[in-house]
Amino acid sequence: MERFIQFNDETVNSAFWMELSDLAAAVANDTNMKVEFGPLAYLQYEPAILYVSHFWQHRSKQEEIDGMKSDVYLRALGTKSFTNAEDIQCFIEKKQSFFARQLLALAEDVRIEPLCVQTRPGTKRAFETRKSVMRRYHEGQMTVNIAKGFYADAVYNALYLLWQADSPFEWPQISPIMDDAIPFIDRTARSLFDVQSTADVIRHVTNISDVINDLDVRDMVNEYSHLPECQQEESAAAVDPGRRRDPLANDDEQEEKENEQFDELFSTWHRESEETRGTFMQFELEQGTKTPMMGNTAREGDEGDAALASVQGQSKRASREQYNRLLVERRAAAEQSDDNRYGKENKGAKALFESPRTPSYEEREQYRLLKEETASVVRKLKRMIEKSIEKKKTSPRTNLLTGRLGRHLIRFYTDDNPRLFYKKQEPSREIDAAFFLLIDSSASMYDKMNEVKKSTVLFHETLKALRVPHEITGFWEDTATLSAAVKPNHFLTAVSFERSYQSESGPQICQLRPEEDNRDGFALRIAIEKMERRSEQRKFLIVFSDGEPSAADYDKNGVLDTHEAVLHARKKGMTVFNIFIGNEALDEARQQTMKTIYGNGSIIAPDVSELPAVLTPILKKLLFESI
Repeated sequence: MERFIQFNDETVNSAFWMELSDLAAAVANDTNMKVEFGPLAYLQYEPAILYVSHFWQHRSKQEEIDGMKSDVYLRALGTKSFTNAEDIQCFIEKKQSFFARQLLALAEDVRIEPLCVQTRPGTKRAFETRKSVMRRYHEGQMTVNIAKGFYADAVYNALYLLWQADSPFEWPQISPIMDDAIPFIDRTARSLFDVQSTADVIRHVTNISDVINDLDVRDMVNEYSHLPECQQEESAAAVDPGRRRDPLANDDEQEEKENEQFDELFSTWHRESEETRGTFMQFELEQGTKTPMMGNTAREGDEGDAALASVQGQSKRASREQYNRLLVERRAAAEQSDDNRYGKENKGAKALFESPRTPSYEEREQYRLLKEETASVVRKLKRMIEKSIEKKKTSPRTNLLTGRLGRHLIRFYTDDNPRLFYKKQEPSREIDAAFFLLIDSSASMYDKMNEVKKSTVLFHETLKALRVPHEITGFWEDTATLSAAVKPNHFLTAVSFERSYQSESGPQICQLRPEEDNRDGFALRIAIEKMERRSEQRKFLIVFSDGEPSAADYDKNGVLDTHEAVLHARKKGMTVFNIFIGNEALDEARQQTMKTIYGNGSIIAPDVSELPAVLTPILKKLLFESI
């Protein structure tokens, strides 16, 4: 659908973003490392996320590419390999000033940058571009900060220019307050070139920041670099689940004598428990006996455990053996696994499968007209495939090393390894393939759905005539009932595998209509699960869509998630195609996004009316491959 007005329509180069993700994982030697965009570049240790700065956007293409790659090199290689995280954490815990923290981040980058180039010489060009852009930027910022009276910011800018200068650096006139301190700052800053460790950098930065603090100037206002805390979170096993984790707003303490104490004994007896058997429901609130029920090991329950076990069980009839801790833990683990099996970007996505209703008279009539329009193409395709199958049955295979001896024996004398034998072609089986057609039923398909239905009818009638199993499903996400915990995704199966051969199947295709959002990665994973249960040798997934994925919390991450789903299908031996339906306002960026997701499996139909002409050769090729 063409957007009428675009406000801040910032598009992400998904191909380059995935390239940065692969680069970070390779350089850091950590397959779990993810790349995100943020205001400033830094490395988060737990979970492993590398943030690339927005600073490099809206520049020349080469500067943008080299700048973002330099962020990756500096964090995935430099910070991860050469920075001492414990020293950084100790520095942060001393509650240093904003200026000191930013200056440490800058100085540490200056120290590790040559180490990155030395370790990987191929990074040199990216760092040269980085220096050139950053020098221009800090020169301009220094002039602005001096004029505004942000003297600490101006010193920061000047120190960057000093450390990254290619020629002798002369300090500008920042402020009369700074005149006496500049020689000491300059001398201390120049000694940074001789440091060998993070601890040495911290010592020099502390000396400079102490001087700035003594001058009683305003702390830094702008944020040019970020120094994250390197301390990793405690594991769940090491933390007492009953302890409060977030700090209190105050530090008040109450004396013991102020606490109210009650020495009265509260009994749990009542008339319903007057007649007891064993120890059922007999507890004293002030004392108890240790039991392994809540331990790390499981044991079979007995009659006395019924009261505790009922808390852990489910509200349904079950045997006593079900009430044990091991079963509860396994059930919880299974639920957590189910929640994440479709990828973290689809957490909370719920598949709702719908069956088509009985077709109305209007739908049957619409289907009949579409069937008549595509009948000639269907007959042509059917004849071509049937002839190919017949030819394969009768054509012998020649030039073999074993089999029946042929009549042409002269090669026995002329060839070193003669192939003199032939075999009669074995009877060809039917087409051993299964097709799954996913149709984007999002709102943007409102002006294309009629032509999509026509192509779908061509697809269905051809495969039905050749008795090839197939399924046709429309998918969309319901935004009306959407919540943070549950994201309902509907799947309307117009033609199922079980009914794809039946003569009355087909009119249900006319029930497909534009709905709301589309979560393509999730839909592909659902289709992959269905195709995995098929026994056919060749499996094909075809997606009809008119744009990139668009759903709740699924903007740029949806592109990567869908790309990962495509790779997942191909690793399982399935062939995935996307038929991208364009229009007159189709831009190059959207075309590139679809090629990024599907690679060579992305086929673009510039106009919706060309869909049948685009689908026919694809279907022909895939069917020939399956004979």
